[in-house]
Order: sequence, then C-alpha cells, then structure tokens
Amino acid sequence: MDTTDKKEDPIRRSIDDLLNEDVTAPSSNLPSFNEHTPMDYVQVKETSTNSAKKLMNSLLKFYLSQDIIAKNEYIQLKAKIDVMTMSNLIFQMQTAEHAITTLMRSIDAGEVSPRMFEVLGGLQKTMLDIMKHQTLHMMAAEENMKKLKRDIDIYSDQQAIPIEAKSASSNVNRGTRNLMKEIQAELGNEESELSDEDFDSEKQSEL
Repeated sequence: MDTTDKKEDPIRRSIDDLLNEDVTAPSSNLPSFNEHTPMDYVQVKETSTNSAKKLMNSLLKFYLSQDIIAKNEYIQLKAKIDVMTMSNLIFQMQTAEHAITTLMRSIDAGEVSPRMFEVLGGLQKTMLDIMKHQTLHMMAAEENMKKLKRDIDIYSDQQAIPIEAKSASSNVNRGTRNLMKEIQAELGNEESELSDEDFDSEKQSEL
C-alpha cells in the first residue's frame, strides 16, 4: 500500500487525529477547579478578641470615669465576661461567613446537589441568629452600664452629705414629730373646752 492509500484510509486518518489531539485542553462539560483558601482560625480568634476589647472599653469609658473603673473590681470582672461573650459571638459570625462563602463557591463550581442548598440555607439562618444575639448582648451591656452609673452617682451623693446636714435633717424630723404632738394636744384641749361650754349652755336653757 502506497502513501496515497494511507492518507485516503478513513480509519488511518481517525487514528492520526486522535494521536495529534491536544489532551491537555479542559473539557467544557467538566466543572472548573475550585481554589479553596483555608482560614487561619488562630488569627481570626485573636482579631475577634481585640475587637471585643476595644468595643467594651469604649463602652466603659463612655459611661464611667477611668478612676472608677480602676478602683472597682466588680466593674473589671464584669467587663472581662462581656469581652469573652462578645469575642465568641464575633468569632462564630466570621467562621459562619467563611463557611457560607465556601459553600457558595462550591455550588458555583458545579456541586448543585439539593443537600448543598439545604446546608447553605441552614448556615445563613445561623448567621442571622448570631447577628441578633450580638445586637441583643450589646444592648444589654449598655443598659447595665447606664444602671451602674446611676447607682454609683446615687451612692456618691449620699456619701457627700456632711454629718452636720444629716444631724440637722434628723433634728428636723424630730421637730416635726414634736410639732404634730403639740398640735394634737391643742386640738384635744379645744374639744374639751367646747364640750364644757356646750354643757353650760344646755344647762341654762333648761332653767
């Protein structure tokens, strides 16, 4: 068989085409490669703690003076608990956001099973709940600071009253009680005098 017959043979041409085809070219029917960036959880936790500390310190300084914060142990311990709670909420929100982003990228890459959408919807609902808890915790912390400031102001005002003023106030109270006793005594005497006069007038009318 000569060269002309080889070129005209359809089977030979199909084999040559397969051998010369570029096998490295990606097929359009396959999903694209999904590049996944891992999350540095240690760094995220540290960032969440720093954000919570800045937030709670700003709240403390807005309602209370630095001197009161430094001297009151209860305020310091309560602030630590609030920082720990807020940092956990921020961390959970960031990790949930990362998981949602990863699932959405997987779905865009071609993983469109119903289970993927079910998990994605659950994560989105969880993230909304975390955001709601974060807002409620912040509102509760602010209300507690307001109440604490009012209590400290009332206690400071009571401590600032001098001893002379307190004794004068007690004397006023005693004087008020004595005055009421004297008034009641005078009213009793007037009633007795009136009763005597009424008795005399009744006696004269009988005569």
